Amino acid sequence: ALQSEVGMDSYRMRRTGLGCRPVAGTMMVVVSMIAMASRLGWTLEGASPALQSSVQTSARAINRGVLRSQHHARSSVRRQLTRDCFASVDSSLATSTIPAAAAAAAASAEPVNFPQLKNDLLLRAARGQATERVPVWIHRQAGRYLPEFRSIAEKHGYMKCFNTPEIAADLTVQPVHKYAMDAAILFSDILVLLPLMGVEWQISAGVEPFAVNAIKTGDDVESTLVDADTVDIHDKLGYVLESVKLTRHKLEGKAPLIGFSGAPWTLLTYTMHTAESNGRENALEFIKKYPEAATKILDNATKLVVKYLIAKVEAGAQMLQVFDSWAGILSKDDFDTFSKPYLLKIAKEVKAGIKAKGLDPVPMTVFPRGCGHSLSDFEDSEYDVVSLDENVDPKEAREVPHKHETDTNTCAPITIIINTLMSIHH
Repeated sequence: ALQSEVGMDSYRMRRTGLGCRPVAGTMMVVVSMIAMASRLGWTLEGASPALQSSVQTSARAINRGVLRSQHHARSSVRRQLTRDCFASVDSSLATSTIPAAAAAAAASAEPVNFPQLKNDLLLRAARGQATERVPVWIHRQAGRYLPEFRSIAEKHGYMKCFNTPEIAADLTVQPVHKYAMDAAILFSDILVLLPLMGVEWQISAGVEPFAVNAIKTGDDVESTLVDADTVDIHDKLGYVLESVKLTRHKLEGKAPLIGFSGAPWTLLTYTMHTAESNGRENALEFIKKYPEAATKILDNATKLVVKYLIAKVEAGAQMLQVFDSWAGILSKDDFDTFSKPYLLKIAKEVKAGIKAKGLDPVPMTVFPRGCGHSLSDFEDSEYDVVSLDENVDPKEAREVPHKHETDTNTCAPITIIINTLMSIHH
């Protein structure tokens, strides 16, 4: 648990000089560990003698290091002091024990004491139940249309916003508090799963996210891809799950919280998107040249998405959505091969996993953008809702045979603007 919490702040540590100022960096690490331990209710009183001794030794080493670094210009001295501090902590942690109560609390992912939900309109609609009106929410809740969002994003930067639970939660609830929307969708990014697949990514202002070590050939898959079975979602994406919990409290029950994930095909396109070339075009070429390698990526991504969505429900998400943002670039035959089977598998396995963990069932939405030709393929799926893009006529979509699914219509921004102006004029 400590590794997850401290790891969440690793970016911030690097930015503050962990590499160039070892003593200051060590202080940050130890202080962070003590602070996180306090949050978990740990005390030195319940720790092993070795751990108590380690904290005291580390504190003395830090103090000694600060004093000595003022008199020694050589960086090698400061680096050695840093190594001594870490060695002291590492050696004692290897033999220490965690208080049983704290260990049990850390191991439990069961959310508690969330405010009672006062507006379940969307959840009822998703389950096909009668509603007094059509629920409304913004597909991408936090965004540039809100000046409050822009001010925070400009101050902190995009990646820090969704990597920091407190900021992510604040951004998530902004539209609900301002416009009384019927749902909130967690402020995050579908690309948080890429590093778990072995692909690092970056984003800059005005530039589409791109992969640092993009997959380009079948051999790259073998050398890059991380086995999803070895990935601990709670460890790697603990900051996202913490954002879910914080958001549930900040919503105050005014609207349900939607957790989401990118679909396997869309994730695949981003593993191939570089600063110089378009990932969608690269992906279309890849599936023709290396269909078996593409299948391996998709299978692996599917496992990750399933684990990720279940973890979000454990943390407190009340509805789930799977975004296949780039499904529409596929032909009907390729959609049937490289997208649809994985979408269907995700819904089936997520619902089974939620049930196996004894959690309350939550509705699931699928958004195969640009695939109006395949709406009927989800008739017998485990999805409760199918999201429609702006190119699908809602009236025609309602005529597609369906078992129980609800349709959600996504309007183009210009449609919303025109309709709003017409209403104001009227």
